[in-house]
Amino acid sequence: MEYVALYRKWRPQGFSELVGQEHVSRTLAQAIVGGRVGHAYLFSGPRGTGKTSTAKILAKALNCEKGPTTEPCNECESCRRISDGTSMDVMEIDAASNRGIDEIRELRETVKFAPTVGRYKVYIIDEVHMLTSEAFNALLKTLEEPPPRVVFILATTELQKVPATIQSRCQRYDFKRIAAKAIEARLREVVEASGVAADDAALALVAREADGGLRDALSTLDQCVSLAEGRVTETLVRDILGLVGRESVLRILRALSVKDGKETLAAVAEVLAEGKDAKQLIAELIAELRAAMVYQAAGIPEGVELHETDETVLKETAALFAPDAFLLMLRRLHDALAELRWTTEPRIAVETALLSICHEIGGEMSAPSQKTDATSSAGSAQISDARVSALLARIDALEKKLASGAVAAPIRPAGTTAKKTTAPRTQIARQPAAPTVQSSDSGAGFVRTQEGEEVWKRLLAELKADAEQNVVYACASKGTFGGMTATRFRVCFQSAFLAGRLDLPDYRNTLEAYLERLTGTPLTLTVEVGASPAQQERAPKQPTPPKQKTAEEIVASLPPKDRAAVQKAVDIFGPDTKIVPVLEGSEPPHGLRVAAPKPKAAKAAEEMEVVDAPPITDEDFARLSDADYIPAEDN
Repeated sequence: MEYVALYRKWRPQGFSELVGQEHVSRTLAQAIVGGRVGHAYLFSGPRGTGKTSTAKILAKALNCEKGPTTEPCNECESCRRISDGTSMDVMEIDAASNRGIDEIRELRETVKFAPTVGRYKVYIIDEVHMLTSEAFNALLKTLEEPPPRVVFILATTELQKVPATIQSRCQRYDFKRIAAKAIEARLREVVEASGVAADDAALALVAREADGGLRDALSTLDQCVSLAEGRVTETLVRDILGLVGRESVLRILRALSVKDGKETLAAVAEVLAEGKDAKQLIAELIAELRAAMVYQAAGIPEGVELHETDETVLKETAALFAPDAFLLMLRRLHDALAELRWTTEPRIAVETALLSICHEIGGEMSAPSQKTDATSSAGSAQISDARVSALLARIDALEKKLASGAVAAPIRPAGTTAKKTTAPRTQIARQPAAPTVQSSDSGAGFVRTQEGEEVWKRLLAELKADAEQNVVYACASKGTFGGMTATRFRVCFQSAFLAGRLDLPDYRNTLEAYLERLTGTPLTLTVEVGASPAQQERAPKQPTPPKQKTAEEIVASLPPKDRAAVQKAVDIFGPDTKIVPVLEGSEPPHGLRVAAPKPKAAKAAEEMEVVDAPPITDEDFARLSDADYIPAEDN
């Protein structure tokens, strides 16, 4: 006899056999009893939850010789043909391979014919979301007003792809994921009826890894039964599914709890050497940590499924970490899981995530980005006694220098505060470049030193090496070192946008934390827009404009034939007369234009005015007299 897979052999044959979908079976049964069977149904939900099985049960309930009934007999010819898939009145269509408009047009033609044997013609369209837009449009009218005794049942795993016009014409039933306990109970029924020996832990593992799909659980069990040598064990299930295993996961968690990076890497290497998937390792670590976190917070809550059900193991894992550590580890592992989707080196991603957890859980965070200011987050981080003593000593030394006059405090007008906002680009452009300070600085100006340049280079190198600070590095790398003082560190930007972004608290705090770690001294970051002193030194100098010749010098340089006419104009207009050369070929022939001096009030804007006096010819000079012009000083 031909072998039948377990998921086909144990397919539900009645509403009472449906597992985990009581809300659907109860509603459909009441509709049959009350004679309120709809003409179109839409079943949606994850794979393996019973959508197609429910559709066939409904078809048998409507066409059973003893029906319509809520419990088909499964013995009459109609029920047997529907179960075998040979009934002429029940058409099961796979929309993935019959998705075009031609197939739907053919369906519309067959809908018109009456049922052959049963009471209803039932059309089951599986994976209906695969139909094309044209096919949906062709089906729309038939679905809205089908002929009598026709029932459409549409099934899909992606409801969002079904047009709203189709959904509005159907009664929609949402199938939910089946609980692991319900799947485990069903698997126990199957193995007992099949005469197969299986451990409870093995069945529980199969049920948990099925992720709410009974069909997947039966397929996995079928595979385990084929491979088992007399008994299905938990170890066998783990090997078939490629799971990492509880022992390896607990070994890694114990190493993380004591921040033992060497043991953590050794455990990861052993897991990967066995051929396990890096993604599966991260997934099991997340599931185990989530179970321990829930147990630590609320024990084993009613109705909450946990990856680990052994309370002894849960109690041990929950005792390894503080509550805040669970949040940090889960966040790091979820980031690593997302990175595994695109990285070509999954091992590096896993090792990096676990080592970062080793360095950060428990005590003070070692990453600069995790440091917080004690005055702004009281109680969230404790400063060591040595650091407090060092800060007090520095404050005392600064007070003594101020008292002795060795350091001059900056003087500001009353009621003003230090300005830390970035200046507009245009303002920077109009101001002269600040000279580089060569002497020792007392806090009032910035000094560019080789040591400061090295600090800036090391800062950028560490930001670039830290994967979590890539965005901060991308912004900071566009800036240049602008000097430093005993308490401040200046960075200059050509872009006002980048300067404003770096000046925000998140980026500023990160850079100040790195600067403090590199220099051993808290430094306040100052961000400015404009060229740094180094860039200003390298900028090309503007050429000096040529010296303007006086009227006497220009007249002396003219040919004798033109000199008399120009000199007469100069004598008339006075010593402030300007002589402007004109383009070659323009009037007057001598190539000069004489302009009367401007009033004294206009001399301040002389650089901005355009001289547009008309050219003076020899004929004009012949008509001029002293009465025609007023000396400039009399205006």
